[in-house]
Amino acid sequence: MRRGVHLASAALWAASLLFADASAAEPATDATPQPARDLLERAFSNRYDVDLTSVIELVVRNRGGQERRRTLQAMSKVIDHRVHSIGRLVQPEHLRGMTVLTIEAADRSHDAFLYLPSLALVRRVTTAQRGDSFFGTDVTYEDLERQRADDYELGAITPGDRAGERVHLIEGRPRRQYNYDRVRFALAVSDLVILETEYYKRGAKEPYRVIRSERAAMVSQDGHTLPTHIVVEGRDRGTTTEVVLKSLRINPEIDEKLFSVKTLQSQRPLPVKVR
Repeated sequence: MRRGVHLASAALWAASLLFADASAAEPATDATPQPARDLLERAFSNRYDVDLTSVIELVVRNRGGQERRRTLQAMSKVIDHRVHSIGRLVQPEHLRGMTVLTIEAADRSHDAFLYLPSLALVRRVTTAQRGDSFFGTDVTYEDLERQRADDYELGAITPGDRAGERVHLIEGRPRRQYNYDRVRFALAVSDLVILETEYYKRGAKEPYRVIRSERAAMVSQDGHTLPTHIVVEGRDRGTTTEVVLKSLRINPEIDEKLFSVKTLQSQRPLPVKVR
């Protein structure tokens, strides 16, 4: 289990695995260029400040082309300006019922809990484990968490191109300790959607992990443009994980009480249909 999406959301989350009012962010207290901070916060707000339900399919492929598949029900909701998300595996059968709950804390940290049905136990995911792989995929537990521009020390904006689309390139160093030393975001000039995120080890010239969102598979509703097809490359592992969000619903009615440890323990059904 290891780190680095942003899901889809991310992807889970990507969708996720995937959302609080950007105006609630505290003002910057360092010399980070304000335009870079503002653009990145708007990009994160588009991605995270929205309630979602979906069915997420994860397909992991290794260098030899062998595949492993995961299917989960996923939901996220902004409660008191903080993102709450939950994802429950329904396939494969030997992982069925395993459930992850993440809650953004008031101090911008995150609480994460994992339910293991084979042991009927809820375990807390510690800070040291947040960079771990999510059930053997290239998605990590940190990819399920809401990101904010203030989480990074940012550099200046530079122009770039991704798949023929003009982008703002913004590089940052995380303020907290992660598995990576720096990250580079590619934000579409047209609507600030995050098209690509690259993660680098200390001193490395090439990224060890890359997350790409496919523009053709994005959906727009209620002022948000969200990816439904994300590819996560684990270049250090020689694997890729394809994240596909199906049955995506934007800003549906979701019961706040679902986002609790009690839901994990009781295995209360989630209102997400797997077709």
